[in-house]
Amino acid sequence: MSYTLRFTSNAYQADSAIGKMLGVLDKLKKQAKGALKIKNETFEGNRWEDLYGISQRTFERAMDWADVDLDQQMGAVKWKWKGSEYETARENGQFVKEPRDIIDMGELLQGKQRKQSRRNVVDFEWTADHAELVHDGAAALKNGAYYPARPWTDPTLADIDEVISGILRNGGR
Repeated sequence: MSYTLRFTSNAYQADSAIGKMLGVLDKLKKQAKGALKIKNETFEGNRWEDLYGISQRTFERAMDWADVDLDQQMGAVKWKWKGSEYETARENGQFVKEPRDIIDMGELLQGKQRKQSRRNVVDFEWTADHAELVHDGAAALKNGAYYPARPWTDPTLADIDEVISGILRNGGR
């Protein structure tokens, strides 16, 4: 079965609220400048317009990062198998022990699709028949064999908040 990971964002609502707040602040700034008879002065770091759309830009950058990171997690030589003494022959002819990557013939990696169904929803789907089995594992297959889980999405999910914080510190860029 395929495996799907969905990210959702309230970026549009957040950007709308930020836009309204910035509109109010801009009016207050103009009133204060008029009352104090201040000429048009701009100070470094006083660029409110940079905040317009920051939430959506941040979501888009975070999804770009996740797209790359999910592939890197599959290719990382860190995944357990059935014990370090257990060596297996992959379909590609390679003999491997653990830790190992989870790329054999590349079908799982190449089957990843990134779909943006709405402005605030991105799905990553792995369409290979064995995607769910690799990600979640299985206690017993038809032949009674144990198949260990290799949840390649977990490290990306664990790091995404820190990545988003970094993107926000850079103005959503």
